[in-house]
This record gives sequence, structure tokens and C-alpha cells, in this order.
Amino acid sequence: LLFVMSYCPYGNQAEEAMMPVKDLLKDKADIQLHYVIYSNYKGGGSTYCLDKDNKYCSIHGIQELNQDVRELCVQKYQQDKFWAFVEAMNNGCTAQNADSCWEAIAKNVGVDTAEIKTCQKNEAITLLEQEVQLAKKYGVSGSPQLVINDKEYSGARSANGYKTAICAGFNSAPSECSQEVQGGETTTAAGECQ
Repeated sequence: LLFVMSYCPYGNQAEEAMMPVKDLLKDKADIQLHYVIYSNYKGGGSTYCLDKDNKYCSIHGIQELNQDVRELCVQKYQQDKFWAFVEAMNNGCTAQNADSCWEAIAKNVGVDTAEIKTCQKNEAITLLEQEVQLAKKYGVSGSPQLVINDKEYSGARSANGYKTAICAGFNSAPSECSQEVQGGETTTAAGECQ
């Protein structure tokens, strides 16, 4: 479980490092993105929060929170398009224009945008509450944080670092674990959004 904020630059670096690991291990490892949600961020309000109770907020603003929800919806309903969508959004949109930018990018990678809009409208609060509960369970306080088999990872924030740690979590590692990860962020990045 890789916890990020959709527009935290450190979270985006972690996603870039994870993508080739996901490509290498495919369905052998359950690699999921999850999102760091705050309550009452900067006193709440519609600039940062989705709900009137200010329970679901994001530090880079409401458009980031909306993007978190869209990514959760794609991950839930169109898993095969998920990582391509995340990568394209990281490269093509920002926390300042995600709400107007996402649809063209989603269509370009084959995402059914009508399904995502329906999910966003009907399931946003439910999905965000699940993220809040997961973050509580694992003590997540910032982006990025990686949890492997219920333990926080503290090694190198790199593709090969992630691969090595994920592969160490198998009782019987798949043959892909003996391969070097090709591509992706290979330098160790530091820092976090919190």
C-alpha cells in the first residue's frame, strides 16, 4: 500500500518508482495506491475540503482531493487503466487545473469517464472514509508512505528498493524478483508532504 497525495511531488516520485515494479511483478503482488486525507486542514472550507463538516480535505487543495477520488474510482472500476491514468495525470495536470484537465487525459488512456464521474458523485465520501481508516490503521501521516505486509517501509525510495522490499515479503518469491527493475525513478528521493 503506497500512500500518497495525487499532487505531492514526493508522492509522485514514489509513484514513478513504483510503476516499473508494478510492471515487473504484475499480478504477483497487490500494489495499490491510497491517499492521505486530512480533516479541518487550514480550518477547513471549500478551498481544501469536500464536505461541509471539513472531514475530507487535502493540503494541496480541493482539486487534489477531487483527483484522489477520481484515482480511487479508476483503481476500483478500471484497474487495467489505473497506472497509465496516474502517470498521465502526473505529467499533464496540476493541483491547480486537475478538475478541468483530467477528462481529456482519462479518455486518452482509455478510461470510461462517465463511469468515473458517476463514481465520484455517488461514492466520494465512502471512498475517502475508507482511506481515512486505512491511514489510521497504519499510522500514515504524510505522502509518501509505503506499507508492505502491514509494516512501514523505510528503505530507499527507488524502483529497485521497492522491488527488493516487496519481494522480501513473499513466503516464496516469484521468479520476477530475481530480475533488475528496468526504468523508473532510480535515484533515492527524500522529503514528504504532510
